[in-house]
Amino acid sequence: MQLIRSTLDPGSVEFSAYRAAMLEATEMVAAEHRKVLTIGGERHIERHRARGKLLVRERIDRLIDPDTPFLELMPLAGWGTNDPLGAS
Repeated sequence: MQLIRSTLDPGSVEFSAYRAAMLEATEMVAAEHRKVLTIGGERHIERHRARGKLLVRERIDRLIDPDTPFLELMPLAGWGTNDPLGAS
């Protein structure tokens, strides 16, 4: 098998610029994901709980076995759309 040699220079200005842009984009996605976890805001969460209801992720936690990982496939579905709550 032929060896592929990298021409990447981590010390270059271009590398630093791309790295900074990627870190910024990664933080933006992480911030959006944090918003998804509290969708609707604190007021809606409290109203939901006052009615004796569980949030979706709380219901899932009760359905699956303890210590079983759950992979949410599309937590950012609808991100960037005009719908303030994203996809349903």
